Amino acid sequence: MKKIYLLGLVIALIMILCSGCILPDGKPLTTKSVTEKVEERYGEGKVKVKQLDKKTWEISPTDYPEIKYTIKQKIGHGGVIPVPAYTDDDNRTEILGKIVLPKFFSRKEIKNIEFSDSIIKYNCTVKNNQDVEALCSKLQAMCEYMNENYRPVVKDAYVMAYFKEPQESVTADVSHKKPLLMDKTSRTKIISYLDSKYGSGNYTFRKVPSDEVSHEGEVEVKLNAYPDMPFYLATSTKQGKRGQLTDTLYIDMIYNLATKFPASEYDSSSYLTIEGEENLDGKRYYGILLRRYFKWGDETGVIENMQVARKALRTYLDQYPMVNYTDYPQNQHIVKPPICMEISVQF
Repeated sequence: MKKIYLLGLVIALIMILCSGCILPDGKPLTTKSVTEKVEERYGEGKVKVKQLDKKTWEISPTDYPEIKYTIKQKIGHGGVIPVPAYTDDDNRTEILGKIVLPKFFSRKEIKNIEFSDSIIKYNCTVKNNQDVEALCSKLQAMCEYMNENYRPVVKDAYVMAYFKEPQESVTADVSHKKPLLMDKTSRTKIISYLDSKYGSGNYTFRKVPSDEVSHEGEVEVKLNAYPDMPFYLATSTKQGKRGQLTDTLYIDMIYNLATKFPASEYDSSSYLTIEGEENLDGKRYYGILLRRYFKWGDETGVIENMQVARKALRTYLDQYPMVNYTDYPQNQHIVKPPICMEISVQF
């Protein structure tokens, strides 16, 4: 057995040491291959290609003299096995964005727009329905303009818009906790905690069986008023309260409600998703992500329907005090869970 482990270690070390020596998969770009690539986009004879250096080419579509961008060769990863491979990216969306965006967005709004290869990413903070309506109107108009006037340029490109409500402050007790295992806690202590917080007879609890791997050994709790919305017991990791019994009701109820929201009443597409999010963009969020993808031209009315769905989602959430107060059922600390609406458009 030791020999097998030793052999495996040797093989792993050889792969690590030699990984930098592996030749990239595929072929490097050439002026000929770049020309063939861009002529598929703009048509034969309708684009000028100029090599700037060993890995960079300048692209000038003759039907769009105001557009001039570059294609660059790079080494990425391809295939099932992540071996080095030749690939490329371009800055056409950034060049086009400098022309189109000022027609629809203010300078302040444009500062929140980023470009990455074939993606235009717009992050905007919204505070009310009016903000969402105004920005969605601009998004719709911009996409229509780009499709009508620069269709070959934006082909296969994406516009990803994030309409994010700002996160309201949450108490440290909501975020600083770790799962409680039933075998390490007495039933008396559990009952005492649940009675004091939710009232005797207002709940049920159980040890999660081993076949439910994601919460194996944890204590699942259900309030009688919400029997299909489980949450879990935990212990606090906050300094000064370390080890004290608490629970995950707030964030788990956000997850539960996101799952139960009747999204199909507003959009039956499989590309519509609604998910509870504890973190967003690497930061604590404790809200809901309402996401929809569609391909421009294949569907109409998607952006408008998303606005309707978002309004309905807020009304739906407002019915449940456990996600509008971080200290439910005392209901002293008001915090409405924020909604981030993401719309991804592919041309």
